[in-house]
Amino acid sequence: MAASKQEKPTPISRFLELLASEKKIIGYIYIYAIFAGLINLSLPLGIQSLIGFVSGGQMVTSVSVLVFLVIVGVLIVGGLQVMLLSLVELIQQRIFAQTSFRFASHLTRLRGDQAFSHDLPELMNRFFDVISLQKGLAKLLTDFSAAAIQIIFGLILLSFYHPYFIFFGLILVAILVLILRLSGPKGMKTSLEESKYKYRLVHWLEEVARAIPIFKTAGNDNLALEKTDYYTSGYLRARKAHFKVLISQYIGFVGFKTFITAGLLLMGSFLLLNQEINLGQFVASEIIIILIINAVEKLMVKLDSVYDVLTSVEKIGTVTDLPVINAPGTILETPQSTKGVNLQLKQVSYRYPTQSQPTVQDVSLQIGPSQKICLSGPEGSGRTTLLRIAAGLLPDHEGVVIYNGLPLKNVHPTAFYDQVSTCLSLHPLFDGTIWQNIVMGHQSTKPETVLWALDCVELTEYVQSLPEGFHTHIHSNAPEISPAVAQQLALARCIVRKPALLLLDQFLPEVDKPVRDRIAQRILGTHTPWAVLIVSNELSIRQWCQKNLLMLDGRLVREISADEKFLMNYLSTSKYTYRPTLLSKGGVGWLKFQRNNIQTGTNILWLKPVFSHTQFQLGAV
Repeated sequence: MAASKQEKPTPISRFLELLASEKKIIGYIYIYAIFAGLINLSLPLGIQSLIGFVSGGQMVTSVSVLVFLVIVGVLIVGGLQVMLLSLVELIQQRIFAQTSFRFASHLTRLRGDQAFSHDLPELMNRFFDVISLQKGLAKLLTDFSAAAIQIIFGLILLSFYHPYFIFFGLILVAILVLILRLSGPKGMKTSLEESKYKYRLVHWLEEVARAIPIFKTAGNDNLALEKTDYYTSGYLRARKAHFKVLISQYIGFVGFKTFITAGLLLMGSFLLLNQEINLGQFVASEIIIILIINAVEKLMVKLDSVYDVLTSVEKIGTVTDLPVINAPGTILETPQSTKGVNLQLKQVSYRYPTQSQPTVQDVSLQIGPSQKICLSGPEGSGRTTLLRIAAGLLPDHEGVVIYNGLPLKNVHPTAFYDQVSTCLSLHPLFDGTIWQNIVMGHQSTKPETVLWALDCVELTEYVQSLPEGFHTHIHSNAPEISPAVAQQLALARCIVRKPALLLLDQFLPEVDKPVRDRIAQRILGTHTPWAVLIVSNELSIRQWCQKNLLMLDGRLVREISADEKFLMNYLSTSKYTYRPTLLSKGGVGWLKFQRNNIQTGTNILWLKPVFSHTQFQLGAV
């Protein structure tokens, strides 16, 4: 039974986790903020003492010393603020660097099925939330922290003046919590909604840019503008709803501020008239009250920064929450008696989440070292999916995949991909040099090995003819490189490390047939040390394989017989054009070869019955 999914973290829990990773530096920030808050209280205390001195007629030494201490306090607070800002800048840099490496590392360890469930390039746009996180976190650690400490220390100091002020502090805290409790969840919801439409709009603009020839030749820009209008309208609606929450929070604070200010002034005046506090305490308390009110206002006005930070950590989490390959630590080791890789698939089945029927059904297959096996069949028969399962890209399959006696789920990914190389349909090139696209960061790869790989795919002269050779920069969509060359480079990337097993899908479909046949001889010949599992319907490819298996509707039907291969070879070398077709006659499957001759007309050759199946066309061989 599959393990239950872990509960998704909340934005607040993600934020607390982020703070925990930087707790040492944040600890220093709060120490500086506390000292700064304590020294800031020297202003009202100094004014209180100054009024006392003036009232007592002490105007010389005591006043001068007091003014000097207050000025020194202001300077110290300024220095602490500079140190605090330096620490915040350090945290901002660390968050940017850590998130960038976390994204890159997470992508390379991502489970293969996630590439089919998500648009991964579009998800990478969430990285830009790091900028919002940096700015918002800076405000939270400086302005918000200073304001919170100022409120706490101010309330503590007021409580020493009179017990009534304790009651004021409790009311202040209770009202603040009530305002945030009532409006906070809605503010978080509207902020996430706003961000959702923002990314949808960016994704649509990227799609338009990616398919710009289609949109330019459409004759109008109606579709581009319609969808842009839809996402923009959604964003503006969410933005207005979010702003409405912020305004309601601020309006509530204004009413609260008016009530508290009036109440405290009346309370202070009452206490002063009843001589429960002196004039200096009254003035100091009013200054402290003004500082507290200003600190609360700073918190309320900048609540949008809190929402931005929580939204940012949530959006970053949509990438880092994607499941990765578990690496339990078992290292793939080839047994001493085996030269290469032995692959076994036992009763393997797989169904894509968006489909009702399985794409691969109860497939069992074995490939020995240096063995070449070809999977033939129509499009949609499950051949490519079977390759993905063998490559470890679809881990949620049923059945067992075994490499050299070890279940695939117990094989360490690094060791696995050191021995197994995949070249699935139209492997893309990435933005980088030709050398980087072939070597893939393996520092131990020698130049002579790279040249050997290029010779195998017949690209040596092509690369040598480029002005910058291996340092030629190519883009991800490779507009300057033909599809044929791109596929040859992808194949060179697969063989450069001389793996023990090659998994190949649709062998170089864009390459000219004579070149493709020569490359196939080098890759599939008996002299090559690696085993190969290849998907192809081409006779020139199948003839190099020891086994040719027919796959239909997700099942391995049978092995193509030697008689059928002989007939295919005969027809391919004759002067006739031909097209093999699998069809049903009387509920029994037959393999029909049709030869067309201009002089004699059409001849039809029938083989023995091969299987029970409905009619379909296998395609040109």
